[in-house]
Amino acid sequence: MMHMSSDAQLPAKILTLLTHSETVIFYCRYQKNWPVCYLSDNFDVFGYTPAAFYENRLSYRDLLHPQDLDRLELKVDQAAASDQMFISDQIRLKKADQHYAWVDIRITFERDAKGQVTHLLGKMVDVTSQVEDRQRLEIFARVVEQTGDLVKITDREGRLVFVNQALQDKTGYKASEMLGKKPSMLKSELQDPEKAKQLWQTITAGEVYQNRIINRCKDGSTYYEETTISPVFSQHGAIEYYVSTGKDVSDQVVMQQQLNELAMKDALTHLYNRRHLSMVLEAEIKRADRYGSQFGVVMFDVDHFKEVNDTFGHDVGDEVLCLMAEAAGDEIRETDQLGRWGGEEFLLIALELNKARTDLLAEKIRKLIAQTQFPVAGRVTVSIGATSYHPGEGEMMLLKRADQALYLAKKKGRNRVESL
Repeated sequence: MMHMSSDAQLPAKILTLLTHSETVIFYCRYQKNWPVCYLSDNFDVFGYTPAAFYENRLSYRDLLHPQDLDRLELKVDQAAASDQMFISDQIRLKKADQHYAWVDIRITFERDAKGQVTHLLGKMVDVTSQVEDRQRLEIFARVVEQTGDLVKITDREGRLVFVNQALQDKTGYKASEMLGKKPSMLKSELQDPEKAKQLWQTITAGEVYQNRIINRCKDGSTYYEETTISPVFSQHGAIEYYVSTGKDVSDQVVMQQQLNELAMKDALTHLYNRRHLSMVLEAEIKRADRYGSQFGVVMFDVDHFKEVNDTFGHDVGDEVLCLMAEAAGDEIRETDQLGRWGGEEFLLIALELNKARTDLLAEKIRKLIAQTQFPVAGRVTVSIGATSYHPGEGEMMLLKRADQALYLAKKKGRNRVESL
């Protein structure tokens, strides 16, 4: 049994407490328009005074949103006709400035001895900010689900707590297969380990990480993702989550790779072009000067190529160059760099070979081409100049020596290798 204080001031103190709270209290008769018997003074937060209701200048019907009015009245009438003790709802209330506020309302029924409802005792709390937050969150959730961007959210330990549909569609994994796991389940072995390490160091330091990463789908295929990962902080400044948004840029990457390849390949023979070979030479010279590594250079061109063009036509001349490029390409190692230096002249950069082994490789190429039967031109030979890099000499001196060796091979009768 609940014992009430005998202090006569207690009801007044309770009313004072309620007036200074966020909860509005009302008490009205269960009649047409619900005439107000009591309305707490803090109702003025909506821009109205209780007096306007006591004097019947306003009623709840003037303030409720039209879409909420009929629903609330029906809900109250149905509950009053039953044995329900109360009803709860969330409605919109028009403020004096004509804007609507969302309020949580709870109405308790006061009944007479026959069980008929005589009065409604209610309370209201303004929950506009919470509703708007929820609405914004719902909008955000719809946007995230419907966007084509790849979205994933991890907790601060790096375990996935959310993945959107676009990510599931791209990777082939269902949400149930990813949630609770770490995003590294998508990481391709092609991904640079240093890049993954840098990613984690950046975001755990509270900074935003942006980069292009390589991920692997469930079926084993890979894709390139332009990703941005941002830490999400609590109100106390601690990292709670990491949000990753990414775009599949695989098509752009493939296109760029094709453009890069075109930029460094000869259009006719599909060997490397002079520009790329010069870049390789520059890099290998720096490496040789720094670490003492070695490499050889083989320069060769087609003997009497003008006669081939004059006799059979330029189409046949082009065919000779292409078949020669194919034959020489089959003879060299994957690490070697073979390209068209210009016209009918070719250049081979033989990595990690000394002069003696470079000379042997040059002779193998000469014999291979001399033994090749070209469909229209028949037998075609090449003259070859071979050399190796001398520390500290630079690209110009190296190429000049290879060119001098080639000139010497032609001078001595062609179809031969000269080494300097």
